[in-house]
Amino acid sequence: MCSGAGVEASEALLAAAEVMEVEQRPSRLFDWRTPFLECLIHCELPEDRSEARRIARRAKSYVIYGEGNELYRRSPTGILQRCITIEEGRKLVEDLHSGACGHHAAPRTLVGNAFRRGFYWPTAMADAIELMRSCHGCQFYAKQTHLPAHALQMIPIT
Repeated sequence: MCSGAGVEASEALLAAAEVMEVEQRPSRLFDWRTPFLECLIHCELPEDRSEARRIARRAKSYVIYGEGNELYRRSPTGILQRCITIEEGRKLVEDLHSGACGHHAAPRTLVGNAFRRGFYWPTAMADAIELMRSCHGCQFYAKQTHLPAHALQMIPIT
């Protein structure tokens, strides 16, 4: 009887492991780096012909470097930028924007700072714009005019 319970317990553990494995796969599939890694490591392209052409064309600017198969993007200036997930990119932009040394800069400045620090993700600009629109401090100070009020001056016609 104990052996039957042990078999049932092991089957339950296997079923739980399969469920955990299935739950972990979608996060890997939705990562934007996966098609590029599959193209560079395994030479596999998606089934869709237009998507395969797009991935093959864009994969030329990506490089795999290091033992952990880290994906890097070669910037137009030739500097390697580590490709990070979109969630890591949002956290990075948030830290640059309002962290200990943050200065609530404009979206383009934030993205430039992130790229100069050696990171890359494709939705960087959209993430920075979304952060600026949701930042209470930026919205509060953006409404103020920072120039002193002056009376209008007439320009004489000559």
